[in-house]
Amino acid sequence: MSHSQTRNAGIPLDLDWINRTRINKSAAERRTDTLSKRRTVKKDWQAAWLLRAITCIDLTTLAGDDTPGNVERLCAKARRPVRQDILDGLGMGSEMISVGAVCVYHSRVADAVKALQGTNIPVAAVSTGFPAGQSPIKQKLEEIRASIQAGAKEIDIVISRANVLRGDWCALYEEVKQFREACGDTHMKSILATGDLATLTNVARASLVCMMAGSDFIKTSTGKEKVNATLPVSLIM
Repeated sequence: MSHSQTRNAGIPLDLDWINRTRINKSAAERRTDTLSKRRTVKKDWQAAWLLRAITCIDLTTLAGDDTPGNVERLCAKARRPVRQDILDGLGMGSEMISVGAVCVYHSRVADAVKALQGTNIPVAAVSTGFPAGQSPIKQKLEEIRASIQAGAKEIDIVISRANVLRGDWCALYEEVKQFREACGDTHMKSILATGDLATLTNVARASLVCMMAGSDFIKTSTGKEKVNATLPVSLIM
C-alpha cells in the first residue's frame, strides 16, 4: 500500500444522509448471488490478479501465544510471500512482490518493526480494545499513541458496536473522530465487526459514519466474531 495517498480528512456528520440510507436485504443477496456465477479471469490475467491481491494483504498474527519468533517468521513471509521459482516462471522474478502490511498486537509492534527493517512494508497494530472494543476511551487513545510511538505506521481501530445497535450515530462519529486525531499522520483503518451489527442497513450507516469521521479504510471484521466477512456485507460497504 502506498502511503503517499491523500488522507481522508473527514467531513461533518450528515445525519440526513445516514438516516435516509436503507438497504434491501433481499436485493443485496440476489445481487451477490450472481457474483459467484460470473466467468472468472483465466491464465495470465488470473495470475496477475492473484499477485495484485497478495500486495493488498495484511499478513496477520493475533493469537494469545504470539512470540517474537512467530512474528519474525511472519515478517519473513511478508518479505517473500511467493517462491522465487514461481515468480521466475511468471516472468516476475525481478519484481519485489510483498504484502501490504504486517498486522500484530501492540505488544509485538517493536518485534515486527525490527524484523521488517530495510523494507517498505508497514506494521499495522490492532488497537482500541481489539477485538471487543469495550475498553474506556482514554485507554483506547493511549493505546493508539503507544503503538505509533513503537513504530506502527497503520492503526486498526474497532468501533463500539453498541453505538450502532442503539443508532447513536453522533457517539460513533465522535469516537472515530477522536481515534483519527490520535492517529495523526498514521493511517487509520476502522473495523466494523459487521457480524455484530445485526442488519445490512446498520452496516451501511456505520460505514458512512466512519468515513465521515476520517477513516482511511473500513474493514469488515476482526476475525473473532461468529460471522465475519460475507459477500452481501462487502457489497454494501
